[in-house]
Amino acid sequence: MPLTPDALAPGDARRAVEARFATHPRAADLLLCVSEVVTNAVRHAGPPHSLRLSQAGDLLRVEVADAEPQAPILTQQDPLSTSGRGLRILDQLATRWGSEPTEDGKAVWFEFEL
Repeated sequence: MPLTPDALAPGDARRAVEARFATHPRAADLLLCVSEVVTNAVRHAGPPHSLRLSQAGDLLRVEVADAEPQAPILTQQDPLSTSGRGLRILDQLATRWGSEPTEDGKAVWFEFEL
């Protein structure tokens, strides 16, 4: 799914994922992870942005592609900071996460146990 390169993208991505997984017991955690990854792409990487979901059994893989080749880095944030917690949230809620280079930049992915 292509994503717009603006502040509407996280909501669009959440609604698309929610349409399929709204009844899952951990839907709120899944939607938060989607929102964080898409927000990071829009804020820190160039367009085009896209969202891709794939499922193998009980494991859902979510990928957000962007045009920035540099991989995200999990850093320690100031507890008083109002931003910078997206990867920390992902690290806590997802089964695992990472990034991989693509022809046009990178894809940040996470796996979520359904």
